[in-house]
Amino acid sequence: MANLQEQVLWESSIYQWADTDPLQGGPDGIDNVPTRQLANRTQYLKKFADEVSAARGNQQSLKARLDGYDAFAPESQVGIIAMAQEALNLAGAANRRLEGIRNTERISGRAVLKNKYVVSGAVLTKSDIRALHLSASGTVGSGTSRAMIDGAIVELRDDDYHVSVPTNPSTNQLTLIAYLWKSPTGYRIDISEAVPDAGMALYRLTLPAQDTAGNLSAVSLADLRTVQEANAWYVNSRPSVYVPLPVTLPRADYAVHLEVESATDVNAVGLLTLSSRATNGFAVQMEGSADNVVLRYTVSNPNYK
Repeated sequence: MANLQEQVLWESSIYQWADTDPLQGGPDGIDNVPTRQLANRTQYLKKFADEVSAARGNQQSLKARLDGYDAFAPESQVGIIAMAQEALNLAGAANRRLEGIRNTERISGRAVLKNKYVVSGAVLTKSDIRALHLSASGTVGSGTSRAMIDGAIVELRDDDYHVSVPTNPSTNQLTLIAYLWKSPTGYRIDISEAVPDAGMALYRLTLPAQDTAGNLSAVSLADLRTVQEANAWYVNSRPSVYVPLPVTLPRADYAVHLEVESATDVNAVGLLTLSSRATNGFAVQMEGSADNVVLRYTVSNPNYK
């Protein structure tokens, strides 16, 4: 990652992004213009601060050095005081402006909106060892589970001991997630602490501390499945994703620009809307049928003061 090229220069003004400005980094990119201008001011003030520090001499503070300013002529005293006050004012204004630029005027990032659900089955139950059965009904037989994932219906046959559950020898409780995903060998269920972007959470497993038993009697299962009919006119809920903001904005009427970077079918994304918006985050809802939708978002806050 390259660093900004800074100059010892007092910029007369700071550029404010327009709603029509593109997202553009790099040495000449529009996104770096206000930051570079503020960096130039910072270098200017740093040089000024170094000069003030040198003027302090070997005193503990500039105040201690200025306590003897009576030795100067009256006009010199006024100049010294005015110079110090101006330095403090400029430094404070620049820092406040820089903080605003970094935190509130424009925030961008990526989010993944998933459209995955269980059509039928995908029931996980404990076995007599440290493994989970997969079945369509809760009892392993000849059933078939069906799920909508990656923009298509996939089927999984009932399977004894489908996925192993690790032990937890640590002194802390451990939470794991069982999820469906497309592994290198095909669709299957795996278990880990985090669900990959292309995975669908099915169950949460809670392992108590020092759980090293040969069975799952001490492990609890919580059902996380969303179950609904495929291509139904009515669905339980529209697919959505919540995006937390890195800072709390002064008000919730900020603007959000959304771009679709990729999806299982970009043409099937449909309408994207903000289903909720708060000062610390927002939720995006999708009307289409696409899956694994990678969104690029840009938040602009017109209420920054």
